[in-house]
Amino acid sequence: MEQQRKAAHSGWYHETQSSQYGHLPLDPHAALVQDRFLLGLDNQLDPTLRQLLNERQKLLRASRACYEVLFPDNLSVSRTETLSLYDRLSSALTVAQVTGVQSLCSHYAARLAPLSSPDASRESNIRQTHITQFARLLATQPTLITPSMLDQLSHVGFSTRDIVTFTQLIGFVSYQARVLAVVNGLRGRAAAVLPGFPAPEGCEQKGFSLAMLQWKSRLPEVAPETASKHQQDVLDLIAPDARSSSFYTLLVHDADALSEFSAVFNHVMQAGERPKAAWRELSAVATSQLNGCLYCAGIHGRLYLEANGNEAIIGSLFEENHRDDAVDALSKTLSDRKEAALLDAVITLTRTPERFDARQLHGLSDAGYSATQSLDILLTAALFSWSNRLIQTLGDTLNR
Repeated sequence: MEQQRKAAHSGWYHETQSSQYGHLPLDPHAALVQDRFLLGLDNQLDPTLRQLLNERQKLLRASRACYEVLFPDNLSVSRTETLSLYDRLSSALTVAQVTGVQSLCSHYAARLAPLSSPDASRESNIRQTHITQFARLLATQPTLITPSMLDQLSHVGFSTRDIVTFTQLIGFVSYQARVLAVVNGLRGRAAAVLPGFPAPEGCEQKGFSLAMLQWKSRLPEVAPETASKHQQDVLDLIAPDARSSSFYTLLVHDADALSEFSAVFNHVMQAGERPKAAWRELSAVATSQLNGCLYCAGIHGRLYLEANGNEAIIGSLFEENHRDDAVDALSKTLSDRKEAALLDAVITLTRTPERFDARQLHGLSDAGYSATQSLDILLTAALFSWSNRLIQTLGDTLNR
């Protein structure tokens, strides 16, 4: 069956994608926006709120740079880098559709529309189907991805670098969608108006704890001694122990994407005068639990306690380890208004970014968080929607 884009109710989608969002209008100008990360939505904020975002210029520059690495205007493929621009943008559109953030759907649809579709061969159709299914599953719930799905990508021609880049771009768009949802909330409106939006998948993960865990890559890593000079420079720049970290030596297959991911991570998690702020660490723990990420939840649970966090909260989150109900239950029963408001905002942004609006922001403010702290909490949740997907897709979490 030939891959093609079809018009449906003035909207566009490509054949391997669901048509349930076909009512979204195609806006050619959405591809021409100068800021391809915030898509110009920040220009609609009042001056005080714009200043709040402007204080995060280093983070925004790193985010824009990562967009350009993953979605350049022109891209050549090779034997080891087979992900075409069409593959990347169609996958980004799939992720945007899953999140329900309409401005993001419009942007990636507009960038995708002028591109030529892949050929109509059976092999190409199978490859496109695997690409779309994998992107949709990972965007929906990271725990749905299994090692056999990575093998399937290899079987349709993906190199290890392709799989790393593919996972990075799915994680990045998941992060971008949630940042845009926050900006829309600051504008006083919901991120999207998509009728009949499906309920998100629950998480079946069990085994959350504060124990020290080990992460093991599912794919071949780059040996630092045989890495290119650029790869070695990136490893040496991002962390003192990066050469001995399986996570980094795997991600350095795409050194440019790793460099920008690391910059984004540091600009979120080390912002302000308190690099180990309890509210930021609790946001990371809650997001990781909702996404089923044992490794990140454990690390940031320990950091939360080091920042004088509430031991009872971590105990409650980690003892109720069936699906992701623990975060919901705790947000409804906590006597501390601040932490309850934090969990409520993180739940909405992580599970249903299309429904995030000013109510969650007002909840944080009413509970006593400053505007800067509230943005800290929400940017952390957005970041871990990216980081969790890398950790869970590309490796396994094991007991030491």
